[in-house]
Formats: sequence, C-alpha cells, structure tokens
Amino acid sequence: MNFVFKNFPEFKTKRLLLREANFKDINSVFELRSSKEINKFVGTKRVQNLEEAKDFIEVCKSLYQKEKRIFWLIEYQNQVIGSVVLHQIDIDKNYAEIGYKLKPEFHKKGIMTEAMQSVLTFGKSKMKLKTIEAFTHKNNLASIALLEKLDFVFQPNRKCKTYDFNRIYKLEIK
Repeated sequence: MNFVFKNFPEFKTKRLLLREANFKDINSVFELRSSKEINKFVGTKRVQNLEEAKDFIEVCKSLYQKEKRIFWLIEYQNQVIGSVVLHQIDIDKNYAEIGYKLKPEFHKKGIMTEAMQSVLTFGKSKMKLKTIEAFTHKNNLASIALLEKLDFVFQPNRKCKTYDFNRIYKLEIK
C-alpha cells in the first residue's frame, strides 16, 4: 500500500475541494447529517444536535487514525455542500465501502461524479483498493445512476444485513 494514514488526503478538482472535517465544521456536518431531505434514503440515525455532530467528527478522526475511515467534506465556492466517505476499510483485503451525501440544490450538476471520481482514483492508485462497495436505497434512482455511471455493478444475489431496502453495488478494480 502506498498510502499511509498520517497526513489527511485532500483533493482539489476543477470545481471542488475535498477536505477533512474539523470542529469549525460542526454546523455543516449537522446540516448534512440531520436533514430529512438529504437523508431520506439513508437508514442510519440522523444527528439530533450540534453535540452529536461534534461527536461524529471525533469518531471520523478516531477511525481515520485506526485506518478504518476517511471522511471528506465537499466544498464548492468555499461552502460545504456534501460529503464522501470511504469506510469499513480493510487494508488486508484491499476493500472499502463508499458513501456520499449532497445538498439537494447541488443535485444534477455533476458535482458528486466529480467528487467520487477523485475518491475512486485515490482508492485505486494510492490505497491499492481492489473492491469498493456502495449500499444504496432501492428507490434512490439518482444514486443508482451515479454508481452505474462510475462502473459499479449491481449485486442482485447479495442482501444488505442491516437494511432490507438497500441494494449492493460493487466496483472491482483491475
């Protein structure tokens, strides 16, 4: 593996900055993780207050140090508009799961494609990942279209153990 979990990986794309969350981002993390609209296809519990948002940032930092999670905030024009995460990282198996959130007013602008392409390139070239999986709600057609655009393949014979409504998509990296 080339990547060492020391300095947090930050990316700049044509329009975006993907960076580490810090405690100045508590309000942004709260907005992303508490919004009913943003999380309508997500089964995990939404954060209820700023303290829970702070706790989430602390958990992300801790899991980064344990080489299990890399959580990026997505900035567009100096405003946090979303997030991407590689989690459930297993270095020995060259495996990670990917998740993402984006404020609705930024949908259908290619922003998440741009952000995901950076993360996937990093996962492939720096982390030497061989498999990246995404678990998405069966009715989240935009997410499914994004995954298919990025060459993820639906796994019809696999079931999510946590949420029956999730469908599993897999990207095998050659």
